[in-house]
Amino acid sequence: MTEIFPLGRITAFQIALQISPELLIRLATVGLILLATWIISRVLGSFVSKALGKISQSVGQQGRQIITWLIWLTGILVALSQLGAEPMVLLVIVSLGVAVLVVSLRDVLSNLVSNRVITSYRPFRIGDWVEVGKLFGRVVDITWMDTILMTPDNEMVYVPNSRIIQTIVINKTTPGWTRISVPVTVDGALDLADVEKAFLEIGTELREELIPDSKPEVRLLSLEGDSMKVALLLQINNPAKGKLLASETRKRIKTKLEEIQRQRKK
Repeated sequence: MTEIFPLGRITAFQIALQISPELLIRLATVGLILLATWIISRVLGSFVSKALGKISQSVGQQGRQIITWLIWLTGILVALSQLGAEPMVLLVIVSLGVAVLVVSLRDVLSNLVSNRVITSYRPFRIGDWVEVGKLFGRVVDITWMDTILMTPDNEMVYVPNSRIIQTIVINKTTPGWTRISVPVTVDGALDLADVEKAFLEIGTELREELIPDSKPEVRLLSLEGDSMKVALLLQINNPAKGKLLASETRKRIKTKLEEIQRQRKK
């Protein structure tokens, strides 16, 4: 005869007596599965984090999250199967879990795929000077997540690989040379031959910054009333120094032109 306990006086032990031994075994098994899942996720997550952390700290953290998600998803599915869940229910849970994982890691996956595109097609290499949007710098590393640039001001810029793929990239490093033009407005009363000679002397003074065997060029751009616009063309070996060399060239041109004017007054 089944004993009936008055409502309000039922204890946890009495409830356990009403549960079949088979269900108790299944619940205990589920508890052990979840405990094992927690332990495995901690151990493997730590191992993956340390292994991938040698490449990049952010990659290590993301890798640990992915492994933790996958282990817990697997553990929950195994636990539900022990409770007799229908295959269709398990399929729905797997689909939802994968969808959540993809959405939460969409930026990571995008950067990983972009890294494969960059390393396969090689629009630039480590050591090249590139322009990405408004950023300009030398490529010092290409990681799974970012392309690292060193700017002319010695600042490290981490550009996500996905942005590299979606943005127009200009590789300033060419197998030949990189030319800069330094235009200067000169007094039209000066002898053009003297001006040209002064400009070429400046180009010779800067020969250490130029491509080997290259020669500076002087071009007359325009004549405007009492002035003329003259440009000195230099083939430099370091694109990052373009602005610095242009500034230095203007300073030297100013000094040379002042010397020419003093000589004319004598």
